[in-house]
Amino acid sequence: MDSSTSVIEDQLLISLRAWPTKDVERQSLPLLISRVNQQRGSFRNITEQSLEEEIQAIKAGEIQSGQEDVDSSSEETVDVKSQTEDVKAARAEVLQLVTQAQMESAYALDFVSLLLSRHVTKQAETTISPFLKQNVPMGSLGTEILQLPQGSDSKNRDDDRVSTGWKQQSLHATQDSLIQAATRLEKELKKETDYWEEVLAVKEKGWSICRLPREKHTLGVRYGFSEAAPEFRDRGLAALRKTENGHIDLDLGIRASVSRTLRVQVYQGTRVIASSVNKKEKQGGDESIEDSILQARNDIFDDELYHELHREARSLTNRGVRCTGDNILLPMGTDQQVMLDLVPTDSDTIEATEKFPADNGIAEIILTASRIFLSHAHQQTANRRRQPPPPLVERRPPRPLYSILRPILVHLQHRSVSNEVLEFLEGLSKVLARAGLNLIRDNSRSGMELSKFLNSTTNAYQSYVEALVNSMSAPLHSSVLLNLPTTTSQLALFIRTNTMGTEYKISVNTALPDTPLSLLPAESHFTTTADMEDHIMHLLTLDLMSLIETSPQGGGWTATSPLTGQLSIDIGVDGYSRLLALSLERDRLELNWSGGSDAARVNGTCVWGETEVEGENSRGLLEMAKRISTARIRS
Repeated sequence: MDSSTSVIEDQLLISLRAWPTKDVERQSLPLLISRVNQQRGSFRNITEQSLEEEIQAIKAGEIQSGQEDVDSSSEETVDVKSQTEDVKAARAEVLQLVTQAQMESAYALDFVSLLLSRHVTKQAETTISPFLKQNVPMGSLGTEILQLPQGSDSKNRDDDRVSTGWKQQSLHATQDSLIQAATRLEKELKKETDYWEEVLAVKEKGWSICRLPREKHTLGVRYGFSEAAPEFRDRGLAALRKTENGHIDLDLGIRASVSRTLRVQVYQGTRVIASSVNKKEKQGGDESIEDSILQARNDIFDDELYHELHREARSLTNRGVRCTGDNILLPMGTDQQVMLDLVPTDSDTIEATEKFPADNGIAEIILTASRIFLSHAHQQTANRRRQPPPPLVERRPPRPLYSILRPILVHLQHRSVSNEVLEFLEGLSKVLARAGLNLIRDNSRSGMELSKFLNSTTNAYQSYVEALVNSMSAPLHSSVLLNLPTTTSQLALFIRTNTMGTEYKISVNTALPDTPLSLLPAESHFTTTADMEDHIMHLLTLDLMSLIETSPQGGGWTATSPLTGQLSIDIGVDGYSRLLALSLERDRLELNWSGGSDAARVNGTCVWGETEVEGENSRGLLEMAKRISTARIRS
């Protein structure tokens, strides 16, 4: 037992106390600042050099840290005692001065009260001190007015004149000040009257008058659109400030001082052929407040329209729309494009020339249509706000894109496609006319007259603007009816353009059975202009083959290969066979023929173009076919 105890005593004893934690409060910044102020007095007395010298002195042993603490504590005690004595002395001095002032004011009050006690005793008794009231009888102190020395009569008259002059001068000055005040009041009244008359005129025009949110004493007019985008809705409020002459000054705030408007220009290559903004003549005189408000409204409307056009244009790059800098470019045709930009209202712009009269109104139509579509988008936003709100979601849905450029692109594309089709058919008509054939064409486009539209709109729940926009946004249709050279067949071409593109439908109606045209489907659909043109040229080729085959003037030819446009005669007048091939293109009709024996073939070609005929002579197609069929071939 003793051995075990001695072994335990010889072993190292381990303490089970927890490691001391840091006191966060003692190391906090406010506590450190207070300790520095107590020990050093202020940070002003502490420098880096003094601290380094103090640290070196402590390391050298010249100053003991404990001694420094004792010295600093003793100095602090002395400083505190001296500060306390100074405060007590200052307090005693202030109290002495206050007591002296109180005594002097009491002496003055007793003196005045005793002086007045001779005339108004009861009132003087309320303010006199009790000590003076007991020891000094009331009314014992009096005053007398000494008679002033009398001057001479001349001096008295001079004094009277001087006093009268001063009174007259004072009266004149008072009169002048009253007149000036009345004049100023009349001017201010006229200014206020003019200001409120103009405010009332603005109100009667239908503008909304309200107080500014941050200036309660200033009136403002709301000229913006409540259903616009937030960044434009908040800018649609202007202050109606009163000028020095009493008129209204429209304060637009941080808005640009230069008025800007949306401009639409039509380019053909690099040359401008149409513009929506013409040169404006400067008119004399200041514009009225109503004109300023209207101009501000038009400016913010065009700013929002330009912003929405840029947003939509970035999503229509697959339709050929491009944004180059501040300009928006829309495709319009083969060598034409539309440019939209924002320019100052008073800037000089290029006017449309008379060389392209068909394009003069396109720019104005595009600009007007885009503004109508933006107004309709505002109306749709208002209608959505009237409906019950959708369920709450974590992420707010983005603001939808307005459909402004899409219907405009549909109209431009349909116009371009229709012009291309008409040019194509016009070229074919000229070629066939050179060949002695007629291609009768009847065109029709989908249109709308405003008077008929207004009379046809009878839906009470649909406004005229909504019906107009819906009609403008609907797909466009055009049709062309062709009477083919056989006069017994007709070809109908239907063009339909929507936001997805252009679709062509071709239908053929023929009265002759067992002809190449009767073997084709009644309707054919195409999505490209090239396929449509190839199909029409193929149908015309088949119709020309039928015309040569069935006409008495054709020469008795028989169609052998409708796909290649070949006709043949097995045995002619000279005993040889003949082959005839038709080839129709956009600008030419080519007739190739051959005949004779296999050992010696005779070939010939005749071409009819839009402006001239190439070949042996200028005969027509039927005449050439009959001549080839009856001519003798020498091989």
